[in-house]
Amino acid sequence: MTTTAQLLRVDPGSPHFAGLVDLMAQVDRETVGDACEPYDVDYEAASWTTANGRNAGWVVVTDGAVVGFAKAYLPDRDNTHAVELELGTAPGHRGHGHGRALLAAVSELARAEGRDTLMSGTGFRPEPEAAWALHEQAVRDDAVTRRPVPGAVLGVSFARASGADLVQTEVRSQVVLPVPADVLARQDAEVQAHAGAYTTRTWLGACPEELMVDRAALAARMDTDPPLGDMDWRPGVWDADRMRDTYADWQRRGLQMVGAGAVAADGRMVAFSEMGRDRRNPLLAYQFDTIVDPDHRGHRLGMLVKQAALRRLGEAMAEVERVQTWNALENGPMLRVNRAMGFVPVGLYSLYQLKLT
Repeated sequence: MTTTAQLLRVDPGSPHFAGLVDLMAQVDRETVGDACEPYDVDYEAASWTTANGRNAGWVVVTDGAVVGFAKAYLPDRDNTHAVELELGTAPGHRGHGHGRALLAAVSELARAEGRDTLMSGTGFRPEPEAAWALHEQAVRDDAVTRRPVPGAVLGVSFARASGADLVQTEVRSQVVLPVPADVLARQDAEVQAHAGAYTTRTWLGACPEELMVDRAALAARMDTDPPLGDMDWRPGVWDADRMRDTYADWQRRGLQMVGAGAVAADGRMVAFSEMGRDRRNPLLAYQFDTIVDPDHRGHRLGMLVKQAALRRLGEAMAEVERVQTWNALENGPMLRVNRAMGFVPVGLYSLYQLKLT
C-alpha cells in the first residue's frame, strides 16, 4: 500500500500547526540533545508576525502525522531580499523528497515576493574542547568559518545538493546558573581594572527612554559589526521609534527582558547587553544582542554589560537555570567573554546560503 504525502501551507490557525512546532522541537533535540529549546505552540503563534517581519510555514503530512516542516521568516523592514529558513524532516521519513518539496515551496514564495536569498543552518553537538579549538583557528584565519565543520552534520548533504554555499559557522553555547562565585570575582576584577570611567545602567523590559536613541544606534551596528562571513546580510535602518516598536512586540509575544548598558562620561550609552525568556518557559533564557561602540572597545565593556545583565536576570528571574547564545565562530572578542563567563559550546552550525535564479 502506497502512503500519500501531502504538502500543506500552515499558519497558527491551521490544524497541523502544533505538529510543525513539535517537529521543530524534535529536530532540535536530535541536534543538541538535552540542550534543546522548549518549543511552545503559543509562543510560536504569537511570534508568527513580529514588528520587523513575518513567518510562513509548510508541513508534509503522512497518515495524519507531520513528517516534514519548513518555517520561513521574511524580514519586512530591511533585508527584504532574504528569507531565513528552518527546514527538517522526521527520522524514518528522510530520503523521500519531502525536503526538496518544502524547499521548492519556500523558493516559490520568495521569488513571488522578489526575494533572491535563502539562509539556513544545520548543526550537531560537538565536544566542547573541539569547538573551542576550532574557534581559535577561526580567530587566526577567518576562512575557517566558511569550511565544512569536522563531524557528521545533519542536513549538509541536502544543502549541498540544493546548490547552497557554506557562508559561515556559528557556535551555540550555554551557561548553567548560578555562575560560580570565583568566576564572578575574576570578572569583577578585570572589569574594575579597565572600565572605571563608565557607569552601568540596568533595566527590566524596555531600556530607559533617555537611552532609546543610543539603543537604536547600537542596534544598527548589530547589522554591520559582528562577523558575517560571506552572508548577504545588509545594514538596516534603526531609530528610537523602531526600537520602541520592537520592545512592545517582545512584550506582546510574552518575552520578559532584562538589559544592561555602559554609559560614557558624556551621557551616551556606548555598549549594551540584553537577555530574555519566554514567560511560558521560565527555566531557559536567551542572550539577545551584545555590542560595544567601536570608539569604546578595549575597556572590557562587553564583559561589564553581559555580567550586569546576567546579575539582573538572576535578581528578576531567579528560576532561570540556563542561558543560551549564538555567535559567529570567528568572533574572538565576544566568545572570549562568553568563555570567561562559563558558557560551554552545545552546538556547531554550518550556515548555508542559496541564491535563487
